[in-house]
Amino acid sequence: MAPRNIDLSMGNILKLHTQAQLQDSDLYSFLRQTFPELSPEERLQYLAAILNDYLEEYDYDPEDEMSVDGYRVKRFLPKGSLHAEDE
Repeated sequence: MAPRNIDLSMGNILKLHTQAQLQDSDLYSFLRQTFPELSPEERLQYLAAILNDYLEEYDYDPEDEMSVDGYRVKRFLPKGSLHAEDE
């Protein structure tokens, strides 16, 4: 399968970050729901790009990770989400 052209432009990353902030799920789960057609590696590229610019706007516990799509992924939750407030 040929690799897709994913849009890592600043405008698109800002748009995805803004949408993720309105969700009550972790960042990777949001990306998985938003881009079911993308490979895990492509979703991880989006995750890395969002966190590179907006890490301070997400809460995470270094011990909290999940196994998805064959990868171990840390759960990054939007600050102020219901899950983040429970911790």
